[in-house]
Amino acid sequence: MGQRHQVFLIARVAAHNAADTAARYRCVGAYHHQWCYGRLPLIAARRFITLVKQKDNAEIIREQLQSIQGKYGLGKTEPHMPAIPCPYPTFLVSSAFCIDLEAGHAYGSGVSFQNSVLDANMGSGDGDNNDGITVFDITDPTNPAYCFVCVGGLEGEVAVGGWTPLTAEQYVRAYYPVPNEKQKEREGVKETEEDVQKRIDALSGERLMTLDMLAEAWPHEYSAAPNPTKDTAASNSSTAVPSLADLTLRPAVEHAIKVGETEELEGLVWMPGKADHMKSVLRSQVSFPDSGLSLLAKVLEHEAGSTSNTIDLSGLALSDSQIHSLLPSTGADKIELLNLSHNPNFTVDILRTALTLYPKLRRLVLLSTAISDEQIHQLLVDEPKLFYSIEELVHPAFLSWQNDVCYPVSFAYVGIHGYGVPSSACLATFTPASVVQSLTDLLSPLAELGEYEMYGLLGTSLAPQVAFASGVRGEGESWQDRRVHCFPAFNNAPFSGKGWLFVGQWETMSQSGCRYGFVQTDLEPDPPRATIYDLAGFLKEMAAEGRPPAAESAVNKLEKIFVDLEQRQEAKLWTEPEFVTFTGKFTMYNMRRY
Repeated sequence: MGQRHQVFLIARVAAHNAADTAARYRCVGAYHHQWCYGRLPLIAARRFITLVKQKDNAEIIREQLQSIQGKYGLGKTEPHMPAIPCPYPTFLVSSAFCIDLEAGHAYGSGVSFQNSVLDANMGSGDGDNNDGITVFDITDPTNPAYCFVCVGGLEGEVAVGGWTPLTAEQYVRAYYPVPNEKQKEREGVKETEEDVQKRIDALSGERLMTLDMLAEAWPHEYSAAPNPTKDTAASNSSTAVPSLADLTLRPAVEHAIKVGETEELEGLVWMPGKADHMKSVLRSQVSFPDSGLSLLAKVLEHEAGSTSNTIDLSGLALSDSQIHSLLPSTGADKIELLNLSHNPNFTVDILRTALTLYPKLRRLVLLSTAISDEQIHQLLVDEPKLFYSIEELVHPAFLSWQNDVCYPVSFAYVGIHGYGVPSSACLATFTPASVVQSLTDLLSPLAELGEYEMYGLLGTSLAPQVAFASGVRGEGESWQDRRVHCFPAFNNAPFSGKGWLFVGQWETMSQSGCRYGFVQTDLEPDPPRATIYDLAGFLKEMAAEGRPPAAESAVNKLEKIFVDLEQRQEAKLWTEPEFVTFTGKFTMYNMRRY
């Protein structure tokens, strides 16, 4: 039963110890959806493409793709490709195809990530399928490609060709043929046709995959064209011809660093485009020379003043002592984003210094550094107050799929939804602002949707994970354009330690007994203990801990949602006996989690 559809991610990946070292298309992620057909794959494809193009998300995707280059053998050659080689973009696919929390357009479907993710080594037609597949090329996430494929017949009105790339229009017209004028007179037909065309148009500017790309990814399923057209769009999409001035800038910067005379170049930093080109040259230094620090400091000063309080030290081979000398000169009192990625010299000691120096730091990016998962875990345990201002901690430790959380949890959402669906989402770091926004995104649909729509949202345990993975958005930023900074893990035993929880029990419209509350736990096996707070009480405790406050307008919006939930679903704050009963109920339901 169902309208079964699979989604595949492919990218150019070099094989391990292959005679031919060229990167070739391979599947790096696969996902199953039990009910996705007609317009739904087009809508989901638009959501996914928007997500991967977001620059901060694209940076993480590129990092995960780079991490598997040359690592796995082809086919059955060892070492074997794991089932989920790139968990972050696979999580983005699950988010796009199963959840939409955009205000006024909320949608939920599917079950859990664990029970829907597929083995990336499978064939594109090996899934339980009756409504085709969607394939994305994410080699260059800023310029992805897509196609749909009929791999075993579509349950639509019109037959389409199998095992060949289909455009959005070709796929959706199998379900919704263009109506004639007489058919448009029927109730709802004209409105449906307008919506179908809207979904087609939404993908009209996106790159379409070719048969040759599919044949390279799955050579046993697809036959390449006799004269294949090489697809170069992914690798050359951002290529630009440098100006003569820029061509002369590189040798000038290299010479100035070599002789230790950068003052003249420092005066050019403020000219349009010069800082970016200078930084590119500085990034090419294998071992960063002290003679380049003064020029780099000027470049960073320029960036901090023109890019919304950001310091980007990624790709610079700086030593701890060099970073230590640079950081105080970068306007520490206003920096909110710090990127220290791609520096093999970067250590926990300098991380501790950076966290101490920047009191307003909200986003910290640590991709491809010397800091191991274990080291970041230990720092979170030993010195949690260092992270009290951090909303987004981007590190590989928090970007992989885990069946049960293995990192220190500072905040977790725990819930039972609908007819007994256990849900959980664990964060290593949080602020009141990030929690308020995530709860607003997750709960506002429950106060607005009809029972049918709410059933879909409450039926998937993915919804809290998707909501709490989102970065805090600024005024006017939409849900669709959000940053996704982590892959929140499920916690199979959320009440066994100390920490902050938001615990919710959300029933469908036909049921009662909705409960919620912020809970500070210190639960012993017998008897368990917990302190329960409403939103105002939680925020008061956050202020006492020294965490930065959430915006008053955001708090008021969430307060109104709780009022609406009380009026509509009789939602009430937990009592301690009710909460203790819930802990046992969650454990029971979690044992049969699907």
